[in-house]
Amino acid sequence: MALQPTSTDRIGDEIHELSRKTVEMLRLTWNAFRRFDSRNLAPAAENLSREVHQAEKVLTERVVRNMPSGHSDTEGEQAFLLIPTHLERIGDNIELLIRAIDKVIQEGIPFSERANKEINTLFEKDIELLECVRDVIPTRNRVLIRSIIEEGRRFEEMADNFAVVHQQRLIEGVCVAKASSVYLAVVDYLKGIEAHARQIGQKLSLLSSA
Repeated sequence: MALQPTSTDRIGDEIHELSRKTVEMLRLTWNAFRRFDSRNLAPAAENLSREVHQAEKVLTERVVRNMPSGHSDTEGEQAFLLIPTHLERIGDNIELLIRAIDKVIQEGIPFSERANKEINTLFEKDIELLECVRDVIPTRNRVLIRSIIEEGRRFEEMADNFAVVHQQRLIEGVCVAKASSVYLAVVDYLKGIEAHARQIGQKLSLLSSA
């Protein structure tokens, strides 16, 4: 037996709202990085972050409560159950990203023009992925689902390539060690956001084919 339609619709709306908050968190963080201004980080780090954590707990409990006998009967329903958790993990990675960006701003850590361009590219692609996640939750559009999965893979390859090239710059003495450490951390957190976005896409693909 599946979730009741009314329960599914209500929970879907709340998951959609949770996904919207992760987009807003990441956008504020990117604004802070681009403007070298930590004031944009406060609403993302405090208000939105707290709301994401609280919403995940409520949503997960609600999904479990609406499953018959406390568990899901189909692979698709199991996938549905885990979407709020992946959104919270996206929020966790954004929190780590916020701390790293705040360190860059507060300590005036210099990134090269190329490093800045690479980080901005990854931010932009991650926001596009999260916007797709936000838009696909209420629609279950298969084209969007496929785009999340395929673009996610391309993102991972690009981020890995950026990291390898950056490490080569460090070896050649083009980049200082302090900046390199933060750069690689930022890339890693942005990859974490993508990884969970792609897992959401994969779980939604199970729902759309159920």
